[in-house]
This record gives sequence, structure tokens and C-alpha cells, in this order.
Amino acid sequence: MRTSNYNLYTIKDISFNSDIISYKLMLKSGMIRKLNSGFYVWLPIGLIILKNIIKLIKKEMNKINFLEINMPIAQSANLWKKSKRLKKYGLELIKFYDRKKKLFILSPTNEEIISKIISNEITSYKQLPLKFFQIKTKFRDEIRPNLGVIRSREFIMKDAYSFHNSKKCLKKIYNNIYKTYIKIFKKLGLFFNIIKANSGEIGGKLSHEFHILIKKKKNNNYYLNKNNNINKKKKNIEKNRQIFFFNILNKKINNKLKLLNKNLIKIIIVNFKNKNIILLIPKNSKINIYKIYKLNNICKPFNFLSKNKIKKLLIKNFNSIKYLFLNFTIIADYSILKMKNFLIKFNNIKAFLINLNWIKNLKLFYLADLLNYSKKKNIINNLYINKSIEVGHIFKIGNKYSKIINKCNFKKNIHMGCYGIGITRLIAAIIEQNYDKKGIIWTNKLAPFKVSILPINLYKYKIVNDITEKIYMNLFKKKINIILDDRKIQIGKMFNDIELIGIPHLIIISNKNCKNGFIEYKYRSNNKIIFLKKEYIINYILKKII
Repeated sequence: MRTSNYNLYTIKDISFNSDIISYKLMLKSGMIRKLNSGFYVWLPIGLIILKNIIKLIKKEMNKINFLEINMPIAQSANLWKKSKRLKKYGLELIKFYDRKKKLFILSPTNEEIISKIISNEITSYKQLPLKFFQIKTKFRDEIRPNLGVIRSREFIMKDAYSFHNSKKCLKKIYNNIYKTYIKIFKKLGLFFNIIKANSGEIGGKLSHEFHILIKKKKNNNYYLNKNNNINKKKKNIEKNRQIFFFNILNKKINNKLKLLNKNLIKIIIVNFKNKNIILLIPKNSKINIYKIYKLNNICKPFNFLSKNKIKKLLIKNFNSIKYLFLNFTIIADYSILKMKNFLIKFNNIKAFLINLNWIKNLKLFYLADLLNYSKKKNIINNLYINKSIEVGHIFKIGNKYSKIINKCNFKKNIHMGCYGIGITRLIAAIIEQNYDKKGIIWTNKLAPFKVSILPINLYKYKIVNDITEKIYMNLFKKKINIILDDRKIQIGKMFNDIELIGIPHLIIISNKNCKNGFIEYKYRSNNKIIFLKKEYIINYILKKII
């Protein structure tokens, strides 16, 4: 492809301030344009990337024998009344009436409609399990659609559903999906975390969220180690511990604590199967017992440690406590991740840890939703937390929707699973992990073009023109997705556009280098430049791509 036939809709500056890096870069690189609040047009560059991700996800879903279907966007509200979700889903549902004054909704999810289809199609347990997926536009009337495609009103989602005649069968497929999601996110080159979560309006007793960790500023990169915990790149945690542990003894210390009280984190210790687990929550918050039951590390029954037991624990394990409970599991609520220079208080006793910061001072921990929320506080959406974006959620629903399916007069309930990936949101999350000051950095699998040819003074020097055409045609014949920038613009603008878009491999052709028999190659991932002989450039590029 040549830029003379393929417009690059890049822009230098955007007319608003946003802390969302992915939103700014998607606009500047010409991937999307905002139509209305929460609605976006996907331009050619963005659409290619979208299709690349969809292709990868479809391939992985086909490997585990899920069949693709296509369900309508509009659904009858009657189905939602039967499942009792019409009111529960609330204002996020977009509703409308047809000419016959029948109420419809624009689909945010498809549990009801897929259940109705299955109830009409299956007549025997021998037909189970059944596994379907679709990739479709969804609608949700977000209260604050202000984070670009991370939280939009119209979005593209992969939703999948499975039906089973036993809990054992459901568990097997659920685990397959769990592993498949891990493969998908690894193939996309992402650092992510998996969290046991609340099932919310979808329903069910077990669900897991897949969170993509993001970097907020330069030199502040977060990634996962093999145990799916949060870690800090190129930091030795043990060398950076400067923690003060003490009891309240005098007024001076009391005054110090008052200054830090705004960033207070409360520690609650629970005992499960003779193991102590530490829960971290913000001050003035209450634990939600039912959410604790659903954590991976804790099940019924467990006990909260008493004041005396905590004191004994502190005395017995002073060194472990001082160095942040190296022998204990720590589970932190999402809401405390944004805190800096905070104070930790042990529940019911006057013992504190002060001047703490995540990663620098604190042991690696797990993330979870631990709190009770009032209706007002619940407006805060956990999907975009300071250091992560939720991109996937899987549910072991069980028999919640069996009343719809039971038209088949089965003797026992059918068990159901539901599995989603927010594809448009996933693109934003990938960008949040892969960018620099020049723009986006795409991998070979996702890039809109794998290779870009940047000729300097293409129309001035014949040797530049000839070598450019030769390289372009050789790569084109080998079916390499390539773009040749043949615009009559300044070289600076040419470089800025291509690097902003994030094309991984750059071939730079200049008159001086051509005369000396060399071609300049630049790898976008690390911005390193090497010089290759003209006859080696094609093979070198092919090795880089394949």
C-alpha cells in the first residue's frame, strides 16, 4: 500500500487534556474519531488493528471447539423481565419501543436470548455440551463515558456461552476458557492479573476477571511475575525498605499520625485453615463478608483474629511484620492502589507502619473487591483502576437461567457458563502497556502494517526511487503487509506519522546510503538503527517478521 492511496489521519495535537494515554494516542494516530459522548468511528488504521485482534481471538476460540453464531442487537424486553434483570440492570440499558409499542433493548449481553435459542433447539441431554461465541457490537448507557474506548457506550465484545448437563462438565469447559484467555493475552504480549470477582448482574457463584496492568508515567512500569502478582520493573524491593514499626507512646508520635491520617489503610487479619491472611482496606470502610467467601485464598469457615491474637502475632513475628509480612498472603482492595506515602493501622490495636508506598515498601499482593459500597459510592466504576483495566470476565453461572431452558421438560437443570472479552477496550489496554514519547508500539501480530518504507527525497534522486520500488515490490510479492510513504512532505513529518502509528519495522532509504550500498533499518520497539547491505535487507526483514 502507498500513502498516496491510503490517507493517514494523524493529528499533531488534540484540543483537550486527558490522563488516558491510549485515548490521546488513538486520536492522534488516526485510529478513531469521537462522534458523540461514548460513540466512536473506527478509521482504516484502527479497523485493521481491530480485525487483527478479532482474528486472533476467533482462532483460539475455534481451538476449543466453540462455534461462532450471530445474535441480533435488539432484544425483546420480555426476555429480560423473565430473568428479572430488566430492573436490576437499571439505567445502563438502552430501551426503545417499536411501531407496535413493544419494548426492546439494545443488547449489553446475551444470556437471555441464547437461553431462549437453546430451549427451542435441544431435546436431549445427549446434545450437550453446547458451546457458542460471537463477536458483536454491544450497547451500555455508561454514566460517565469519558475514558475513550475504555468506557464507551457502544463497544465490540466477544461473548461466549456454554451449556452442560452437569457441574463437572461446566467446570471442565470453564477451566478451558480460563486457560484460553491466558493464551490470548500472552499472545498479545500483555502483562495481566487474574482476580476472583463478584458475579454482579450476570449471576453465578464463581467468576474471574482478567486485568491488564498499565504504566502511568515514564519509568513506572508494572508487570506480572510467574505467580500473577504485581511487580516493579528493575527494582530490588529488599534494598528499598524504610519502614517504621511502633506502638503509640507519646504525643509527638500521635501528632505525626494525625498528619498521615488522610492516607490511612486498615489491616484486618483472618485465619483460614491455620493460615493467617492479611486484608488491606481504606479507613472508614467495612469488609463485605460475602465477597471474602469468593476469594481464591479463603473459603468458609474463616475467623477474624481478635485483638489479643494480633498482639501475640506481632510479638512472635516482629521481624516479619516489620518487613511487611513476608510469611503471609496479602490481599488488597482496588481502592487503595492510588495511595502514596500512606499509613497502615492494625485493626483494634495501636500499632502502625508509616511512610509506605506500593512496590517500593510493600510485599507483592493480590487484588480483589473487598468492600461494602453505598449506592452513591458504587457509581465509581472499578473497570478503570489506577493501575489496571478489566478486559475479560468469565462466569460459572450454573442454573440461574434454567427456568428459561426448562421448557424442554428436563428432569434436572442445565448448567451454563458465560465468557466475555471487551475487544475495543482491549486495544486501549494494549496501547497503555506499549507506547513511548513518539507514539504507539505495535507487535507484528497487531500492527496495521508490518513494514514501512521511508524514502528521503524520493522524487529528487533516481537511485532512491529505484531502490525504493525494488524493495517495495519484493516485499509486496511475498505478501508482506507494507506501506510506502510516497507523500511529498518533510522527512520529519513522515517519521513522526509512522512512529506515532507504531509500525514495527522501518526501512529508511537515503541518497547517501544508497551510493555507499547500504539501507538503514530501524526497529520501533527499541528505536535502534542498524545499516544493512542492499542485498540483505529483504531476507533480514523476513526473518524479523516470520
